Amino acid sequence: MSANRIFLVCSHHPAIEDAFCIGDRAVGEGQYTAPSNKRMDDWYLKHMACGRGFDHFQLAYHRPQDHDLPAAADPIKATVRLEIAKAGLQ
Repeated sequence: MSANRIFLVCSHHPAIEDAFCIGDRAVGEGQYTAPSNKRMDDWYLKHMACGRGFDHFQLAYHRPQDHDLPAAADPIKATVRLEIAKAGLQ
């Protein structure tokens, strides 16, 4: 199952079922896999006329970006925990 997906979205058809998945990253892996160019060409052809000649595509994430990665530790809390651990060892 994918942990994070990147979509190309037409601003005139923003529903998830109309979006095109351009990247899929498995849980714990740092690399995305890409779809076929044929599928992307078909999607562009379908949505080409939506924006009257202007770029009307944007990137979107299925879930918040990097939601599957561990949160960075708060440096102050980490320092306090380290000092408590050191004090307990002495």
